[in-house]
Amino acid sequence: MIKIYYTTDTHGVVLPINYATGKASPQGLLACSAEFLKEGNTLILDAGDTIQGSPFTKYMWENLDECVIAEVLNAAGYDYVTLGNHDFNYGYDALRKYVDTLTAKCIVANVADKTGELELYPYYIHEFADGTAVGIVGAVTDFVPVWEKPKHLENIEIQDAFTRLKSTLAQIKDRCDLTICLYHGGFECDIATGEVLSTTIENISYKICKELDFDILLTGHQHMPIEGVNLFGTFTMQLKHNAVDYGYIEVNGSTITSQVCTPATADVEVPAKLQAIQDKINEWLDQPLGTFNQPIAAENKLTLALTGSLLANFCNQVQLDFTAADFSCTALGNNLIGFDKGVTIRDIVAAYQFPNTLKVLAVNYEILKQALERVAQYYTIANGVVEISSKFLKPKVSHYNYDFFSGLHYTIDITKPIGSRVTIDTPLDKNKFYTLCMSDYRATGTGEYGFYKDCKVVHEYSNDLQELIIEYIRHRKTVDIDSTQYFTIRQ
Repeated sequence: MIKIYYTTDTHGVVLPINYATGKASPQGLLACSAEFLKEGNTLILDAGDTIQGSPFTKYMWENLDECVIAEVLNAAGYDYVTLGNHDFNYGYDALRKYVDTLTAKCIVANVADKTGELELYPYYIHEFADGTAVGIVGAVTDFVPVWEKPKHLENIEIQDAFTRLKSTLAQIKDRCDLTICLYHGGFECDIATGEVLSTTIENISYKICKELDFDILLTGHQHMPIEGVNLFGTFTMQLKHNAVDYGYIEVNGSTITSQVCTPATADVEVPAKLQAIQDKINEWLDQPLGTFNQPIAAENKLTLALTGSLLANFCNQVQLDFTAADFSCTALGNNLIGFDKGVTIRDIVAAYQFPNTLKVLAVNYEILKQALERVAQYYTIANGVVEISSKFLKPKVSHYNYDFFSGLHYTIDITKPIGSRVTIDTPLDKNKFYTLCMSDYRATGTGEYGFYKDCKVVHEYSNDLQELIIEYIRHRKTVDIDSTQYFTIRQ
């Protein structure tokens, strides 16, 4: 029998703590790995997005000379990992430090290092003491170059994931008793019905199962829980993010069984070195920044999309102040977030977890109309009740593809057909270009905003949005949040 422990999208959550609250929580690499039992034919695997996404990673990359997260993976006994798209966020040197520190082998068939300095493998055949041979092939979503800063990829070539997986599998299939694909990408189709949910190549797990013949496909990227299923003869699964769970798989001959496991306790041993780091992180996070003139309630997503978001208004307020653009947009986000009137760094870090920067694009009336029509796809009416469209819920929950605009007034009529729901109420000259500020992520056109890719970039900034917000509050001490409702919903 072969046993496999598997994690993915841990996003730098190492200790058993919820950084948003500062309280102990049964999650994190330490809590998960405390339950790994490595004996006999056992493999421990990770499917990427490991070194970015938490206050721990931010502190580590900005203050330490070592990749502590790799040391944690080493202590846990990880054998093989692949890379996720966010593992490129801190640049080539950080990625090299991570890979060099690992004792696990980094398996990623569609990443070529032009310098030859990264120890990357397209595959590895693991042989157990009893002679059983397991072939592991890895790949990361093709969309890395779409999102990543070009300077971070100067030494990196991202190749076609499916082509590389297919050719690599062909090299090893006949030499292995079991083949495993570690793919940092998700599903483009509904796994129950086969309905096509996305036509991009960001996620190709369904295609991998249908057209290749891996025995096991372990996926990531979408943060979408999928308990083990057999899809076209390939066993596949996916986990949530932030190390709130891990996968356990048993392979006994042709029988594969699995379970998604939640760590039983937050009461695990924390090495002194990690605790010292965490103490410094907590000291930083709990610094008071300033005061809002009103609290921001943590409302559900549909309520915000119907009545407006003070948090989105505040973010746009910061972006407009910094860039002096005509208009600004910011995403709804997946997490349920609220603020008391007193604001700490912890609050901001919890709300803005990704190292996004800002871009200002030149846009005309037509571009703004297209963007708002994409936003208007968020709503649907079922039995007379407004609901969130499945386009934002499948194949993964993606509230972050709904944008709030500030400086621009508009009306969305949900009763009208998609594509003709929006009226822009602010008088605009249709022959004039305006400036629109947004995250560098949205400026890539991702989330079906492809029209942004052809817009002229008026200015781009290297400042991390998280830092901009922190400094905005710190400088003002008291912040009056823009409470304007820029849109009206008709239903």
